[in-house]
Amino acid sequence: MEKPAKAKKGMFGKLKKKKNKAEKGLILANKAAQDRQGEAEAPEEGSSHQEGLGGDLIYDDTSIPPVPSAPPKRRSKLLTKIHDGEVRSQNYQIAITITEARQLVGENIDPVVIIEIGDEKKQSTVKEGTNSPFYNEYFVFDFIGPQVHLFDKIIKISVFHHKLIGSILIGAFKVDLGTVYNQPGHQFCDKWALLTDPGDIRTGTKGYLKCDISVIGKGDVLKTNPKTPDAEEQIEKNLLIPQGFPSERPWARFYVRLYRAEGLPKMNSSIMANVTKAFVGDSKDLVDPFVEVSFAGQMGRTTVQKNCADPVWHEQVVFKEMFPPLCRRVKIQVWDEGSMNDVALATHFIDLKKISNEQDGDKGFLPTFGPAWINLYGSPRNHSLMDDYQELNEGFGEGVSFRGRILVEIAVEILSGGAQESKFSKALKDLKLSSKDKDSKSSKGSNKDKGDKTDDAKPQQASDKTNSTDVEVEPFDVPPEIVPEKYEEFLLFGAFFEATMIDRKIGDKPISFEVSIGNFGNLIDGGSHHGSKKKSVESAEEDTLPLLHEGERGAAPEAAIPMVSTTRPEKPLVTQGNRNYNYLPFEAKKPCVYFTSSWGDQTFRLYWSNMLEKMADLLEESIEEVKALVKVSEEAPEEKMKTVLDDFISQSSAFISEAEKKPKMLNQTTLDKKRLTLCWQELEAMAKKAKGIIQQQKKKLSLDEMIHEAQIFVEKIRFLVDEPQHTIPDVFLWMLSNNKRVAYARIAAKDLLYSPVREQMGKYCGTIKTHFLKLPGKRPAGWLVQAKVDVYLWLGSTGHSGAILDNLPAGYEAEMSSAVAGSSHPPASLVYQDRHVFQLRAHMYQARGLIAADSSGLSDPFAKVTFLSHCQTTKVISQTLSPTWNQMLLFNDLVLHGDHKELADSPPLVVVELYDSDAVGKPEYLGATVAAPVVKLADQDYEAPRLSYHPIFCGNLSGGDLLAVFELLQVPSSGLQGLPPIDPPDVAQIYPVPASIRPVLSKYRVEVLFWGVREMKKVQLLSVDRPQVLIECGGRGVKSCVIQSYKNNPNFSIQADAFEVELPENELLHPPLSICVVDWRAFGRSTLVGTYTINCLKQFLCKSREPLTLPSQVDGTQVGQDLLIATEPSGPLSSFQEPPTDHIYVDVEPPATVVPDAAQVQQAGLVDVPDSSPMLKPEHTPAAQEPPKDGRAKDARKSCRKSTKRRKRTIADESAENVIDWWSKYYASLKKAQKEQERNPKEKKGNAEAKPDDIVVNIEEGPKKKKDKLLRKKVREDEIPNLAILKIYDGDLESEFNNFEDWVKTFELFRGKSTEDDHGLDGDRVIGKFKGSFCIYKSPEDSSTEDRGQLRIQQGIPPNHPVKVLIRVYVVAAFNLSPADPDGKSDPYIVVKLGKTEIKDRDKYIPKQLNPVFGRSFEIQATFPKESLLSILIYDHDMIGTDDLIGETRIDLENRFYSKHRAICGLQSQYEIEGYNAWRDASKPTEILTKLCKDNKLDGPYFGPGKIRIGNQVFSGKTVFTEEDTDETVESYEHLALKVLHSWSDIPEVGCRLVPEHIETRPLYHKDKPGMEQGRLQMWVDMFPKDMPQPGPPVDISPRQPKGYELRVTIWNTEDVILEDENIFTGQKSSDIYVKGWIKGLEDDKQETDVHYNSLTGEGNFNWRFLFPFQYLPAEKQMVITKRENIFSLEKMECKAPAVLVLQVWDFERLSSDDFLGSLEMNLNSFPRAAKSAKACDLTKFENASEENKISIFQQKRVRGWWPFAKSKELTGKVEAEFHLVTAEEAEKNPVGKARKEPEPLAKPNRPDTSFSWFVSPFKCLYHLIWKNYKKYIIIAFILIILIIFLVLFIYTLPGAISRKIVVGS
Repeated sequence: MEKPAKAKKGMFGKLKKKKNKAEKGLILANKAAQDRQGEAEAPEEGSSHQEGLGGDLIYDDTSIPPVPSAPPKRRSKLLTKIHDGEVRSQNYQIAITITEARQLVGENIDPVVIIEIGDEKKQSTVKEGTNSPFYNEYFVFDFIGPQVHLFDKIIKISVFHHKLIGSILIGAFKVDLGTVYNQPGHQFCDKWALLTDPGDIRTGTKGYLKCDISVIGKGDVLKTNPKTPDAEEQIEKNLLIPQGFPSERPWARFYVRLYRAEGLPKMNSSIMANVTKAFVGDSKDLVDPFVEVSFAGQMGRTTVQKNCADPVWHEQVVFKEMFPPLCRRVKIQVWDEGSMNDVALATHFIDLKKISNEQDGDKGFLPTFGPAWINLYGSPRNHSLMDDYQELNEGFGEGVSFRGRILVEIAVEILSGGAQESKFSKALKDLKLSSKDKDSKSSKGSNKDKGDKTDDAKPQQASDKTNSTDVEVEPFDVPPEIVPEKYEEFLLFGAFFEATMIDRKIGDKPISFEVSIGNFGNLIDGGSHHGSKKKSVESAEEDTLPLLHEGERGAAPEAAIPMVSTTRPEKPLVTQGNRNYNYLPFEAKKPCVYFTSSWGDQTFRLYWSNMLEKMADLLEESIEEVKALVKVSEEAPEEKMKTVLDDFISQSSAFISEAEKKPKMLNQTTLDKKRLTLCWQELEAMAKKAKGIIQQQKKKLSLDEMIHEAQIFVEKIRFLVDEPQHTIPDVFLWMLSNNKRVAYARIAAKDLLYSPVREQMGKYCGTIKTHFLKLPGKRPAGWLVQAKVDVYLWLGSTGHSGAILDNLPAGYEAEMSSAVAGSSHPPASLVYQDRHVFQLRAHMYQARGLIAADSSGLSDPFAKVTFLSHCQTTKVISQTLSPTWNQMLLFNDLVLHGDHKELADSPPLVVVELYDSDAVGKPEYLGATVAAPVVKLADQDYEAPRLSYHPIFCGNLSGGDLLAVFELLQVPSSGLQGLPPIDPPDVAQIYPVPASIRPVLSKYRVEVLFWGVREMKKVQLLSVDRPQVLIECGGRGVKSCVIQSYKNNPNFSIQADAFEVELPENELLHPPLSICVVDWRAFGRSTLVGTYTINCLKQFLCKSREPLTLPSQVDGTQVGQDLLIATEPSGPLSSFQEPPTDHIYVDVEPPATVVPDAAQVQQAGLVDVPDSSPMLKPEHTPAAQEPPKDGRAKDARKSCRKSTKRRKRTIADESAENVIDWWSKYYASLKKAQKEQERNPKEKKGNAEAKPDDIVVNIEEGPKKKKDKLLRKKVREDEIPNLAILKIYDGDLESEFNNFEDWVKTFELFRGKSTEDDHGLDGDRVIGKFKGSFCIYKSPEDSSTEDRGQLRIQQGIPPNHPVKVLIRVYVVAAFNLSPADPDGKSDPYIVVKLGKTEIKDRDKYIPKQLNPVFGRSFEIQATFPKESLLSILIYDHDMIGTDDLIGETRIDLENRFYSKHRAICGLQSQYEIEGYNAWRDASKPTEILTKLCKDNKLDGPYFGPGKIRIGNQVFSGKTVFTEEDTDETVESYEHLALKVLHSWSDIPEVGCRLVPEHIETRPLYHKDKPGMEQGRLQMWVDMFPKDMPQPGPPVDISPRQPKGYELRVTIWNTEDVILEDENIFTGQKSSDIYVKGWIKGLEDDKQETDVHYNSLTGEGNFNWRFLFPFQYLPAEKQMVITKRENIFSLEKMECKAPAVLVLQVWDFERLSSDDFLGSLEMNLNSFPRAAKSAKACDLTKFENASEENKISIFQQKRVRGWWPFAKSKELTGKVEAEFHLVTAEEAEKNPVGKARKEPEPLAKPNRPDTSFSWFVSPFKCLYHLIWKNYKKYIIIAFILIILIIFLVLFIYTLPGAISRKIVVGS
């Protein structure tokens, strides 16, 4: 049995025989370790449990067909990014809107909502006496912190029943911020949160709470979703859960079992402990560990194990939460209990997403984990008094050292509902049963008693604990099926090739390096073979002989392989050319480290991860290559992309075939099996999708989409790569200076792991990898690298140790350490004898996009190039962000050791750092990049290399690109003259880049349009007055003229200029173009104001020689249009092609049959209906068969009077008295936008190009029409027919129309440093703006022709002299404003600023509102360009102190004014002369059309009867109208002209979308919270030039005043009311019934009927009238409530709520409080019809009434019938009532009395005689209660009493009588 093992030992044949003394189990375990090789498959007895080792499967070389691939590279892949920067804190704003609650459990409750996030707590107002309160309140929380930690915060929303003392919890809901943030748009909108009682999970749902939750970080854009109409939402379909979650979520138990930990730091860091240590000495572990597990806002902690660095807990923490949970991470934290305070030792997070799978069907699996080890990382394990890096142990930042590991298992058991019982719970039950009589084999004696005790104690407390969500912590016994782990020896080998760039501060002491895995190799900790003790304990089942094992097993490996985990300390030397760096002179002799460590045998996890990661890396690289190809050629990228996907498919199938033939393994956990299945299923799905993309059967995908799909694949695979169950801990490489740890690198073990199969090998295994060592803990900004170390690392099972040197660069001799003789050990050092001399040429050409480091907003950059022990510096180029050095740095006499071919294949790397040179102080770091030199050996022909861009990173921040190339040339025997020639140096001895390497230049001409500068802030405390712009590109440039007075006219008087410049032919190498603005001060001084650099000139390149209107005009819109127009006859039909005017053209399938007006219908509501009939038919006739004349009839816009009349007849919803005004139009548009959005999602799926935030209008194809007609008819029933409609944009107008940059671009000028802190949002650095544009083209040979006329760039540009304009600003409403007052509300008002004009609307403030409806319009006269920036600020009105700014929005009016999209006044959808939609533009449609044609030099327009011709396009439509009153015919072209304008984007060449009548929604921002929305503003702006005719009066948009109504409720009778009281005498049940009523929100006006006493049947008669006056907005279907919030409020606040009537039935009690019997809530807008009789009145009918069966009191005016009362969903009574709604005016004319009073009094009810109160009339009570029921008994009793009295008297008097008789008688 020993022989095969010997054979396999390979290098380690010298294992000492001592092992045999140990018992058999041990040998097996060891053999197992060696058997991993899988070479000798000799069957062995006793190895039955070895099949589980799993190694074989993966090593079985036959399993994967050998892939013919190049031998592995010696060096690992080059990474240009040196370090990831810090995880930075970010600002987050959490906004929560609580709308309403429904179905709350409880009787007559006063619900209040409390929101808790972390420690912050806010609460809503209290609503009285309702189970469905309406709040509509908005709360904002602000948090700062790193994303990872914030996302663990829990949002807890609880609903309480409010009491003065101690409110009662009704139900609560929890979700973590991460879940919300991962939702589309980072928000849940209008969703119902399911409330449950954490105290008792059996009780089920406690109600639903409708809320919006959004989490936004800096720069996130919130999408506003239109609110769904409030009719009858289906709560179940709209629950607040992420997509894909089931709506029914069962409760589940989450078990986190903590078995044991090992290798924890022995030292606790409290001060007391250090004192103890001084006295006691270091004999025992000074650590008292316990574990804290937190999940979903709950926390459980285990017991404390005293003085134990390897504690055994065997405890489980049980959480109860609904499944799937809305909280994603389980936090496991190991703590050390201290006498003063507890200290966290380490923290680990487990993401439930990673250990479960949410898919349906058999694919999904519940969260499961382990039992598996989790490796803990944290601060370095040095025994200092205070731990400087404590926060690393609390989970902040990357851990810098191993801090032990912990064995954990997680399982989930679904409670009730799931029929199958999980294995886990079964096991638990068995354990619980058996543990009582089990003998304590597995636990120590003390433990047994404890175990039994807990078991007996359990049943009593179980009942209450099991049903609450409190955390339970309980001990458990290890189930027998858990196999003791097998351990395996791993060897780590490392060889150091280079250690340079060592920081000068460290470099003065001797330097050595230490490599460690876990506690192995960690010298300072003295851990050496610390793991092996425990291994032995587990391998032996019993507790006997632990000492024996320790001795033997611990000793054996030491004898086998010595531990060499550190290199010899060496004194570093100073780098030549840079005093700040030192290096270690390794030269020919490369030191090595090696040691073994033992870990559980689960490397297969790492192998699978490696395979997946290789796939992801390859795919990612290929995508990058494709992207690079895109810039160069047209066809190649498509082909390349297909081959990439093909490769991906073949790799996937290789992985799948591998995964499917996995054998059974004992050491696999459930998660391992499930994950593997998941991986191959995911890959299968992706491969299938990839096949689909290649074959493209469904639809052709553009290249961008293919790349996008591939990137999604990469993300998915990356997600699978991350293995939650750890095996081998990460490898740490520490640099020790004088034996003190100073800097480290952390490398994942899987990246170094060896496997005979190439695919499974770690990506850095056996390659030389460059590590940049960093400081532990929080790192300061700037250059952080402490050293650059090139090291070869190999980690693998000792069985494979033959392969450790396989991939080392050839040409070495291995030196063994003298201490150990024989060849069985890894070498102590490698000696490379060959030496070669090289010369390095660093061709530093230029850089672009650098970080600004000076206050001027520029830098003075220079570069340091470091190669091995040499460093050189380029010249400094002052004040630029795009320096062109054009400098070659020569490094001579570089000696490299090793084989020259190897050096050519994998040369050492070059590091380039960029610095900003400062006159005072040391240079400031701007970023760095790493590059590989191009090597040319002496015997190769020279070929000039090509310059390429190397990305520069400063931490995480992208710091631009460096255009350079590095050549490493071997110096031939003939000396330096044998090298390629170089250009001679200039005076300063600076060599230029050789001409053969510099890019080929050709002459370009750059035309510049100078328009003006805007928004200039002060510079050096003086305001800018005489600015000038300097444009520079490629060393040449042009200046604008100087603006004489910025205050008077900020535009340039000379508009355009041009200059010639030599630019590279290769577009990719074009240098940046910089824009500088200087200000001329007194005495001819100039000051730099700000700069902007355009890094990519591609957007400004124009084709040569064809005159172009404008570079940026080649718009996406045209491409589609030309196609469309080409495919149709350009006859009258072409006017039918009515593409939706707000949608960039998407491919319309059969272009010829686009429904003429599917678009227009939706666009403009029901635009034009022919005069003849109000029916909607003509709208939906297919274009093909509809003759044009009739089709055009639709286009008629009636004269306004007529249409208003017709409309009035059809309005049902708005009460007839309502006039149609601007708000009618607004609400109609809102409704339409919603409809569109509801219809949209379906179509959007197939329409990928649709912009997501656009309300897309769909062009339907022929066959859809019929369905559509039906749909439309249904839709229209509740709509006011034929209202004109405007467009409501979700965002600002700029984003819809490309910022109106069609004529000029706006460049922000920066000034000041751009450091990492402001990260991308450089709001504070913007000093002003430059407006201009560029046009770059190759210089024509005959340059004379170009200069004659105006420059090309000036074509179509308006003159820029001052223009007077009348501006009207309309502010409709704001929503979700940030609260500015402490009570969580604001009192907003508007301030409008334009130039020097400021309008403060302070007295019109709206009290206590976060969603104010302003309805204000402002008129301002202005002069462009001086006053072109309009600011609208929303302030909060404060009685005392200054008003606070809530937020502001700014609009550049000038861009809109001159834009070809004509944004001065939106085009209305219909042309009308008067009324709510009167034409408000100063020019009529025909005039606008004529002007457009003239400006664009189009031929036309020609007006003819029924048509308009422009160029060769004819638009036909109705142009003759009949006046209603006079029956005269009038000819008008306005309607048709408007139609043409709406489809202006169809005009070839010059067409573009014109801005329709609209409302834009602009986000408000506050400078203190950059990038965070503070609310949104709905508004629009109209502008009218003064030289045009004056426009009409402004549109009146003042908010509608609510109408007064009075609701008269008559309560006639009740029936079947439940009886509460029992009579003492008779046991008869009765109730004293009365009815209460109020309108929700107006609780102060509660009214009650009188009491119907002693109802015996539940019948009550009242004839009682309630009167409820209220204010109501019919269009919004909302009631307006105006009331003071509390006694101290100064002003009344207004809020809107649906009008809901609440009627309640009560039982009157004299002495105690009344009993609540039932309630009825009716939304007056839609409530179920009444039942005709009490019998027919039924609760189910009432609750499940469909929309058709509901009525609105506002339409019906009067209703009478029976309605049911309910209490906790049970029918508790019925009421007969009559509702009568009258307007306030009618109520004044015909008043009625409350109760039964005059006027119109009601008759007294006819109540039975029994109805009275015993308190008021006791005799009546006696009569009715006693006499009536007990008449005969009373009479009999009376007779009996008389008889008895008679008898008593008789007996009493008898003796006397007798005696007297006797006496008398005698």
